[in-house]
Amino acid sequence: MTNKNIFIISDVELGQKDIFDDFKDEEALLNFIAKITDEPGKNILIMNGDSFDFLKMPYKGIFTHHITEEISLWKTERIIDSYPKVFQALRKFLSRSPNKIHFNFGNHDFDLLWPGVQKLLQKCLGDDKKVTFGDYYENREIHVEHGHQVDYFYKIDPQKPFITYHKEKLLNLPIGSVAIIKYFIALKEQFPYEEKVYPRHQAFENYPEFRKAKQKIAHNFILKGLLLNFIIHIGDPVSNVPYINLIKHIFAHGLEIHDEAKFMKKRFRNLAKLYPGKQSYIMGHLHLAHYELNPIRDYLEIVTDTWREEYRLMSDKQKVAKPKTYVHILYHNDQIQKINLLNFS
Repeated sequence: MTNKNIFIISDVELGQKDIFDDFKDEEALLNFIAKITDEPGKNILIMNGDSFDFLKMPYKGIFTHHITEEISLWKTERIIDSYPKVFQALRKFLSRSPNKIHFNFGNHDFDLLWPGVQKLLQKCLGDDKKVTFGDYYENREIHVEHGHQVDYFYKIDPQKPFITYHKEKLLNLPIGSVAIIKYFIALKEQFPYEEKVYPRHQAFENYPEFRKAKQKIAHNFILKGLLLNFIIHIGDPVSNVPYINLIKHIFAHGLEIHDEAKFMKKRFRNLAKLYPGKQSYIMGHLHLAHYELNPIRDYLEIVTDTWREEYRLMSDKQKVAKPKTYVHILYHNDQIQKINLLNFS
């Protein structure tokens, strides 16, 4: 039997090449797709959420949290037009039978939930049977999902992805997405570089103006978006606050909202409870790289870092670009031979 390869990347965040588009290293992505296209055997590429950054894309110059299918289709067309080489490379990957691509939904690309958006991407990539979409990808050994479903700020009800408001069908966005669109997108516009520095506490320590602006917006969101939400946004179902989820976050993590490394272990435990019996659980979403065997439960915990432009700030305040990471799972005779988290250069 031939080999089977599963390749997993996350958080590419393709936009429309404006100030809000954080994807910069197109050449690296093209080289990665070319590399896995030439890999012998059956190859599956899992785009593990936030493949596209619909969340930070304005619609005809305006940001709105009321997302119709028409708006999502318009944004999808802008992304396709902005990155023709990327889509050409993906089409070439799919042309090698029996290669397949699977898109998991992420908190920046809930727009993929729309049937019309899925059909448009399948048409663009040239094969409606070899391009699939879902909340997660799994087989008997692995479970792969973006990670927002174990994040109390971005969790959605998979049974209720859409709601009707003023006779329009809209995406049922989580509070985290609404907060970005209504409050924090202004921070991105004002501090486009500082927002890309990880971990967050380093950015706050080294860029005091960024910290002050973030605190001001956060206070505004807490007051208007949370405490007075039922008055200011009365009748708007997309702006509803899931107070129970916020209380769960506080019980699990206190008031910490920036240190994703502190959230990681709890989220893996929750994944293992929801989908028991797997050898490996693989997430994105956290914007960090992690590979560890859980010493108690004997499963692999893997997090792929982002492919968008991000930096780490060193002790001398020099910025260092974070490496692009991917997971490679090799099967032979239907048995896993290796699972690696690798840097791509």
